[in-house]
Amino acid sequence: MRVKIFRFWFLIPAILAVFATTVPAADVSDSAVQDEIKALKKMVLELQKRVRDLEADRMKPGAGVSPTVKTAEPEPSKRIPAKTSRPKIKAVVKAPPKAEEPIVAKAGAKAPAPLEIGGHQVRVGIAGAIQTDVIHDFNAVGLKPGGSVEREFITADIPVGGPAADITNRTGFSPNQSYLSGWAETDTPWGPFRVYADVNLMGSTTDAELQIYKAYGQWGWLKAGLDYTLWLNQATIPNTLDFEGPNAAPEVRFTQASIKIPLQPGSEKRGLFFTVGVEDAAGDITLPSGVADVTSVNQFPSVIGKLSYEPDWAHMELGGLYRRLKAEGTGYDQSIDGWGVTFSGNVTTWGNDNFIWGLEYGDALGAYMQDTAGLGLDAAPTSATNSTLKAISAFGAWAAYQHWWSKSLRSTATYGLVRLDSDFDLQPQTADQGTYKQTQYASMNLIWSPWPPFDVGLEYMFGHRTITDRTAVYGSTTGQNHRLQFTMRWNFDWER
Repeated sequence: MRVKIFRFWFLIPAILAVFATTVPAADVSDSAVQDEIKALKKMVLELQKRVRDLEADRMKPGAGVSPTVKTAEPEPSKRIPAKTSRPKIKAVVKAPPKAEEPIVAKAGAKAPAPLEIGGHQVRVGIAGAIQTDVIHDFNAVGLKPGGSVEREFITADIPVGGPAADITNRTGFSPNQSYLSGWAETDTPWGPFRVYADVNLMGSTTDAELQIYKAYGQWGWLKAGLDYTLWLNQATIPNTLDFEGPNAAPEVRFTQASIKIPLQPGSEKRGLFFTVGVEDAAGDITLPSGVADVTSVNQFPSVIGKLSYEPDWAHMELGGLYRRLKAEGTGYDQSIDGWGVTFSGNVTTWGNDNFIWGLEYGDALGAYMQDTAGLGLDAAPTSATNSTLKAISAFGAWAAYQHWWSKSLRSTATYGLVRLDSDFDLQPQTADQGTYKQTQYASMNLIWSPWPPFDVGLEYMFGHRTITDRTAVYGSTTGQNHRLQFTMRWNFDWER
């Protein structure tokens, strides 16, 4: 079309040039000249009308396509398949930023067909790691002189005296941190529905024993299943090579149900949330020895509420907990209240470094702290002559700093402290164990990732344990251990 218009506008100057040319009177008569001028004027008027018609046609929507020129089709290589956004699992290790390249399909390539289950399109994925740890203890961790090396650095198990404390320089190997997780997700009118499951080999501290570590479903704001306690801010789990981590962190798991409500529903960036939920945290009580058939009974699940602030540069939580514990037996019926408050956070500092902290305090929190869970430290009899239950007060704190030396080299330094009220009568399970009073934990590691899926690292750990004066073991109330752990880990993931 543009070629034709150009031709018409080119003819107009030529015709006007004809008008401007002087015609000799001797060659033609006046009548002939007048007739020629009229014919040329008529031709010019017809050409102008044709040009206006063509311009009008070009301005119409969808018009103006020349029959000899085809509209160019979009190239297959320019098409980018649309992706439905989904919440991603927050990683403990904070990776350095890198430029993301656009996903462009190769010419002629076809995207994989969506997975159809029950008439719904489902997105699926798996992730995991194959890991081997080499562990060397300079002092014994564990109370059995003939036992194996514990594959978690549990400061509550550091012996303070006797034959167990005399064991030194033990080395062991562990594949226990190898794990496999999987998820599936589909869209619903009320938000995405997602199920997640995780299994690992940490069912035993001394042997490779398979266990279901997590299994839960999440539908929009609702969540139910087995996961870390709601009391824990999962963004504050330090990047340690040891599976146990800091002694105070509440990395315990319970069956739970919760709802997470955004408090800025009209905002494009939702950074403020309120979470409330219940979980089945069984009472961890030391029962009186002089009462027949006494058992611990939960009157109702623990209730947890927390306010979280989650901008791009931080994740901070302020939470509260309430639980009701009960012990009953023949002629015995005792109930106690448990409560706690916590404040924790993960904040980006300089570059890609980040600082982590956590504080917690309350009564009957023994089942919630990593180090004291399972030791009967929620509550105990008031004294040897008074079987009335008393909730044990507890304080815990942990902090960590992660620094990236380069894009492939990082370090994390971690510290933890747990201290319990010792004004109660709690006899240890064995004479050489002692009654828990305080523990301290510290670690430092260096992790190298020469190839993104592969990690190799070395971590140093130190633990110090203190027991009550009344339960001293061979006259000693303190014990310590130094440990080195070398780790090789291959990470993998796939999704569709």
